[in-house]
Amino acid sequence: MHNLLILYNPRYNSDLIKAHLELLKECGKVAFGKVQVKNNNMPHPFKGELEKIYNDTNPDSFTQLFITDYSNLYVAKVVKISSDDHTAIAPKYYQEQNLLVERWFVITDMREIYRNEFESVRDYFLSRITLPLRDNHTYALYGNNYVYPLIIDQDQNYFEDETLHHTDIYKTKKYLKTKKPYLDTALAQISIN
Repeated sequence: MHNLLILYNPRYNSDLIKAHLELLKECGKVAFGKVQVKNNNMPHPFKGELEKIYNDTNPDSFTQLFITDYSNLYVAKVVKISSDDHTAIAPKYYQEQNLLVERWFVITDMREIYRNEFESVRDYFLSRITLPLRDNHTYALYGNNYVYPLIIDQDQNYFEDETLHHTDIYKTKKYLKTKKPYLDTALAQISIN
């Protein structure tokens, strides 16, 4: 399993994640676009390695895409990465704003890791990931010259079973904690029958 990290800019759409989530719930998949930054013409230093990951990604060998704006962190189950046009399964703001998309990440599930917790994203996630193609250095939050997406080392598989997690995004921790015993009981009943 491959792991990539990408930054998103809420400037494109203040409800960027919600817009993707709505389509994911409606269609069972959604395309997240890696938008080409207008004033950045830096070539990706690891383009060959990224191309291999893009080509290797499929429903049987998915890629985990970590999506952050530094305050929020999500992880997406990506089953296809393509430069082909996927606007049909993407939120309308890509077309409305004439955004140039370098790559489309086709997502079939997504999990929320942190919401509105900059310190947690910084201290418990970004500071602990390493960049294997940069001598296993840890992520540098300030003063970096990264070109995204980044190839990262991260051990946890957030999608190890067939459970769909995107339905729980934006739910409170209290709600999820209350829901869990009922869900466990229902799954136990299904496995008995």
